[in-house]
Amino acid sequence: MAARRAKARAEKAAANQAADPVALQAASLALARAGGLAAAEAALAQLAGLIAMPRAIWTPDVAAPLHDPAAESFMRRQGWPAEIVSAMGEGGVSLRMPLNIRCRFEHLPFAISLYDEHRKHRAPYSGEQKRVAAMMQAEGFNAVVVVPVRLPYARIAMLGFAGPQVLEEAREIAAWAAPHLLAAGHAFTALHERLLRRPPMPEAHRAALTPREWDCLRLAAQGFREAEIAARSGIKPTTVRYHMDNVVAKLGARSRAHAVAIAAQLGLVATG
Repeated sequence: MAARRAKARAEKAAANQAADPVALQAASLALARAGGLAAAEAALAQLAGLIAMPRAIWTPDVAAPLHDPAAESFMRRQGWPAEIVSAMGEGGVSLRMPLNIRCRFEHLPFAISLYDEHRKHRAPYSGEQKRVAAMMQAEGFNAVVVVPVRLPYARIAMLGFAGPQVLEEAREIAAWAAPHLLAAGHAFTALHERLLRRPPMPEAHRAALTPREWDCLRLAAQGFREAEIAARSGIKPTTVRYHMDNVVAKLGARSRAHAVAIAAQLGLVATG
């Protein structure tokens, strides 16, 4: 019986893979060409239908500790119950959800199970994570295919699709639909960024910093402390502090560590 089920799943995956590439490409292109959220979400719905994972999840930053109204509105429009939307936004629970954690380390689409027994070598769900997973199971979902989208300023957006598939089936979907899922994740996130009117900052950052500020930033990115930067640059520690304070302000950072992270994420400095 188990062998027959495995064979049926394999045949279904092969049929989907053979039948859907053109439709998947059309859906991802429609998403890339969308001029507003309504058109983009219609294209997402088409994509979700093609991979048979009908409920989308999206957040502009998986590592943000604060509640995001745009992510909540998206989930409500997707039909997620209010209790799930509320639970995901309470007490930083989304930061501890396995799908968000894995987004910080993955570059390609991956699948995750909502059941502990399918998690194998990974830690079981606990506390609020377990409650959220149970509520998603009650909606008829067993797994989520997750698309991480790496962005400037050390941000990582996430587009996910929840479906009734078991983990093995979701992994097959993540594998054969990966190019289209990646295109969809980047296109939808880029649209959101445009609608928020986030300015393209890299060139402005390069022009804004003085040569001495660049020297201090590069040395800080290499792990040197204030006194070490001063010794290597031939200036006083107080002058290093002055330059680094300017760097923080010009990059719109909250601290020196944040400024280094922004610069590294934008490819403006090397950290190794």
